[in-house]
Amino acid sequence: MLLRTLAHLLAASVASGSAAAGTVARAADPSPAAIDSIFAQYDHTNTPGCAVGVFRDDRIVFARGYGMADLNQRIPIGPRTVFYIASTSKQFTAMSVALLAEDGTISLDDPIRKWIPELPAYTDRVTVRHLVHHTSGFRDYLGLWGLSGRSFADEYPQEVALDLIRRQHALDFEPGSEYSYSNSGYLLLAELVKRASGQSLRDFAAARIFVPLGMTSTQFHDDNTRIVERRAEGYQPTGPGAFAIVRTSFALVGDGGLLTTVEDLLQWDRNFYQNTLGRGGPALIRQVTTAPSEPLADGSSQRYAFGLQPGTYRGLDVVEHGGAFIGFRAQLLRVPGAHLSVAVLCNDYAAQPEQLARKVVDRYLADRLTVPVVAASSAAVPVGGEVLDRWVGRYAASAGMVVEVVRAGASMAVKVAGQTLPLTATSDSTFTTTAVPEPLVFSTRAGAPMLKFAALGMATASPQLAPAPVLTAASAAAYAGRYTSDELDTWATITAEGATLKVRTRWGPWVTLEAIAPEEFVAAGTRVRFVRGRGGLVTGFSLSQARTRNVTFDRSR
Repeated sequence: MLLRTLAHLLAASVASGSAAAGTVARAADPSPAAIDSIFAQYDHTNTPGCAVGVFRDDRIVFARGYGMADLNQRIPIGPRTVFYIASTSKQFTAMSVALLAEDGTISLDDPIRKWIPELPAYTDRVTVRHLVHHTSGFRDYLGLWGLSGRSFADEYPQEVALDLIRRQHALDFEPGSEYSYSNSGYLLLAELVKRASGQSLRDFAAARIFVPLGMTSTQFHDDNTRIVERRAEGYQPTGPGAFAIVRTSFALVGDGGLLTTVEDLLQWDRNFYQNTLGRGGPALIRQVTTAPSEPLADGSSQRYAFGLQPGTYRGLDVVEHGGAFIGFRAQLLRVPGAHLSVAVLCNDYAAQPEQLARKVVDRYLADRLTVPVVAASSAAVPVGGEVLDRWVGRYAASAGMVVEVVRAGASMAVKVAGQTLPLTATSDSTFTTTAVPEPLVFSTRAGAPMLKFAALGMATASPQLAPAPVLTAASAAAYAGRYTSDELDTWATITAEGATLKVRTRWGPWVTLEAIAPEEFVAAGTRVRFVRGRGGLVTGFSLSQARTRNVTFDRSR
């Protein structure tokens, strides 16, 4: 209690000192208790939790920890607790690339094969710029690892991940034509930094970013044998009030791998207003915070800068990025026009730091936010059951996912990624859900139902899938057999138990295949599409997920 009181007094004195220094007039900062209330569920000695840092006008105005960094040792979380921040690391990798480009060592328009020539020839058109903005077409290596049946708890050296990327037979799309978030791209950028600078990403970022900015507790952690003081453990909830430690042998950097604290992130945040990196000045900051102006092939705008996502929140421009992996979640949210940033670093994998950071912004900028927290949706309109039944069915999302629309009382719901989201009709063909701002828009083409759902990459309307066939023991038996994949360096076995199909890969468990359309199935969030050859015999199949499409398996027997 004494520590909390001191933290509150410090936060209050810093805030008042900032105002006295003649900063831009603004409403008073919220009370520390108001921020405490946002994190109350974590403020216990028997749970993991979060550290929060609020940076305003070049100062820390609030910094506190809630919950335990280590439940075994009962070590509390504080502002100097070191967290793994997963994909929030990408902005530091991208800054390293931007510094090399500013130096003239590389060009953003260099083909990546100039620096990593062992990549397949079909990647010739992929540039460094494509990797930075997730428009390269490279399949996501984490998805590939999962499709092979391996666990994220397994040891996964950088060279093994790079080999998995090299084994792929194709890109998912023409470079520059689409956006698809790819951890592979940032893993390759880490390798680029190493080859272009002669230093590992760990050493380059330390010399060019962390040391100059005074980020003394920050590092790209590329060696799991290194001891890191004040480091938090990661936890996964296993039941009410119960948690398990979750660890990984990963020591991969580039797409993730950064260890840092909320205190260090202030030093990073400060540099966005007065840049001292590289040549200094605002040009570098403008570059790394701006998404490309060129539209994608479907006409949509690019929204990803250098490991940062420019956007808006409640009427204000923001720049942000989050991360989640193996027991940790993080969010760094900056509101440049208000000189306010919020960092939320958590070691509870069920935490929602993006929402928590926004709630903190709500408290600090209540006088400047022009859009309600939940925008008032259009009044629901009644839609006849015959119209609803027309839209019910499964639709193929462009990224390999399947969206299922079902009846739900007098309306409908959409099933996607294991979630069922209720829908509200705003017209006969437009429906909304509170989960995402984009509506579901139905239409018909040549009498066939179509669905447009931009939140899942369906920027153009996708057709409804044909009804799934009813499998019999005989039809199921046609799929049974052994299959191999050179792309994943693994094999898969499919068995038919009556009319039920099951599949397992070399390292994975058995899972049931559910028919969704002729020759198409889903299993554990993965779309499986079979192909037939001469005589109608099944000759192979492909696997697709949100960030990985059409990974092939050939029948071996």
